[in-house]
Amino acid sequence: MTSEEVLHKADFDAIYDQPDPRAYYSTLRKLDYAIPQRGAEIFTDLLDVRPSNGGGPFKVLDVCCSYGVVATLMRTDLEMSDIYEHYAAPGAQSLTPEELNDVDRQFLMEHSKPGAPELVGLDLAQRAVDYAVASGALDVGFAENLEVDDPSPQLAAQLEGVDLITTTGGVGYVTDQTFDRLLAVAPDTAWVAAFCLRTYDYDPIAQSLEARGLSTERVAHTFRQRRFIGADEQQWAVAEVQSRGVDPTGKEEDGYFHADCFLSRPASEVDQRPLAELLPGLA
Repeated sequence: MTSEEVLHKADFDAIYDQPDPRAYYSTLRKLDYAIPQRGAEIFTDLLDVRPSNGGGPFKVLDVCCSYGVVATLMRTDLEMSDIYEHYAAPGAQSLTPEELNDVDRQFLMEHSKPGAPELVGLDLAQRAVDYAVASGALDVGFAENLEVDDPSPQLAAQLEGVDLITTTGGVGYVTDQTFDRLLAVAPDTAWVAAFCLRTYDYDPIAQSLEARGLSTERVAHTFRQRRFIGADEQQWAVAEVQSRGVDPTGKEEDGYFHADCFLSRPASEVDQRPLAELLPGLA
């Protein structure tokens, strides 16, 4: 982020790498943070219509996974409201992080869905990733910075079999550098599904993906991410959107961050079946 963005967009770094996710969920619940729910639904729908990978579960890499919220929603019958209630319950407040992790592991097992994909997480926050793996939200996770380094051999090995790369809140923290490094290792058949706040320009990432043979389509409508934390953040967002030639009426001007959803696939697949036909409910 630029220094200007840090001054105007709320900084949640303090809640992203705690020993457990209680502060993360309690803070974001107050702001109606809902984008992981829509992301998990769309990512699941995409796997339902994706060409077969030859048997076995699909593999998903979630970029900027934090505590594995998208993974939790994809592998269980839980919704965001259930997760918020779970962590706000009186009994959860007195537990140690280790005790809470044991409770979470059982909670996720009780709500698991058959046929869930294999879920791999990537984030800078080591403790958040470790918690997500220990609780069973993620099958495996990596705390690596692909803005500056190539994937580790262990992450590269996971990427060799990935079917879908996702992010619901990463763009702005990660750039085309991260996606270029991911696609250098991932198979040519991998899809990329990303939500990008309208305050940020997705074109550099789309161009990087195009250089790897992936064509990008955008869903026609936008998705609420969360409420603004205050007037200053809203003013910054409205100004950023307008500077990009985008109209904030009915969206950022109404008090919420809005995100576009992009899907990138091999160009031949897009030609054969455009997004409007692939998932007509999003048209």
